[in-house]
Amino acid sequence: MGPFVRTVPLTLTGRGERLRASLALAAASLDWLDANRETFLHPDEAALVTDRLHARRRHGLLAGRFAAKQALARLHPEIDPRALAIRPGVLEQPVLSGEGLRNLGVSLSHAGPVALAVAFPEGCPMGIDLEWVRADAVPVLASQMTEAERRMAPRLDGSEAEGLMRLWCLKEALSKALRCGLTVPMDLLAVAGIAPDPLGLSVTFAHFAQYQGISLLAGELASALVLPRTVTLTVEAADRATWHDALAVAAAEWREAGNR
Repeated sequence: MGPFVRTVPLTLTGRGERLRASLALAAASLDWLDANRETFLHPDEAALVTDRLHARRRHGLLAGRFAAKQALARLHPEIDPRALAIRPGVLEQPVLSGEGLRNLGVSLSHAGPVALAVAFPEGCPMGIDLEWVRADAVPVLASQMTEAERRMAPRLDGSEAEGLMRLWCLKEALSKALRCGLTVPMDLLAVAGIAPDPLGLSVTFAHFAQYQGISLLAGELASALVLPRTVTLTVEAADRATWHDALAVAAAEWREAGNR
């Protein structure tokens, strides 16, 4: 099966300045990614993909880098993706570098063969997460929620598993925007409030009022995007549909491989 790719342009407005970001969802088999990795990996990235890596880990690493290069290509189509390196920082956060790039960051997430990435101006820190909804994960997810979040989950439309996974995605996306990852107590990342949003759901956070989150779910894939609350995110209706439909298609076509 060949790759599935969809990109969505994001317009950000903060302090009277308009900025550009880009989101990409991609899915591909490990065989395809292995066969084509020389077309999108920087040599430093290629060095991370060794035969010692478990196939699942190698698949996630390649899918994440592939999605990230698609997001970056939306912003800079003139730059060869092989000239852009996404290296792990000391906290395992993705660190982007490359000629022709200035002040750009990237956040990425993978769920088996499906990956989601966002490329953004460094002055507007963002984080992203993508997860498969699984009923058997409910006890673990519930144990990581505050009492307020457990009461909130049923209000997120859908099953208990969907509600809890959406909250988990939002918390993990916040941890990526903060560049701390899941190294802090989960209560510190707690969601405080939810409201309808054209993209899905909009949330605020209990201890980080300077950030906002967007949650979108389609099929069995939950996604979340976190960005500063002082920034207005504009996504055209057609692009909102693209994001939703891409999640739905990826969930339908890659369900079996993603839940192995």
